[in-house]
Parts: sequence; structure tokens; C-alpha cells
Amino acid sequence: MSRERIRTWTWPTALAILTTSGLISALVSEAWGDVWSWLGLGIPVLVIGWFAWHPERPGSAPYSSR
Repeated sequence: MSRERIRTWTWPTALAILTTSGLISALVSEAWGDVWSWLGLGIPVLVIGWFAWHPERPGSAPYSSR
């Protein structure tokens, strides 16, 4: 697997796993599972909101396009 592919897909994969575990936890568990489901579903929403309202400035991309 190329380095660029790993850099591109690491965070989306982590957020997908976190969301999936939050959904499963909300469906099948009580007490501590409720806390985990709030975290598992809330953190991805916060990350999406952060990047939606704080877009990068043009020319400040973290990766070069070589």
C-alpha cells in the first residue's frame, strides 16, 4: 500500500470505525454503552463540523501536489 493512500484513508477509516462502534453500542448495550454511543457518534459529528466551519485557506494545503 502506498504512503499517500495510507495518509489519505487513515482518518476516514478511524472515524468510520468509531461511528460503527457507537451505533452498535447504542443498539445492544445499556449504561456504559450509552456513554460510548454518545462519544462514538458525537466525535465524528464534531470533526465534520470543525472542518465544515474552518476550511483551509487556499495555498495552505498540508500535502504537496507533486
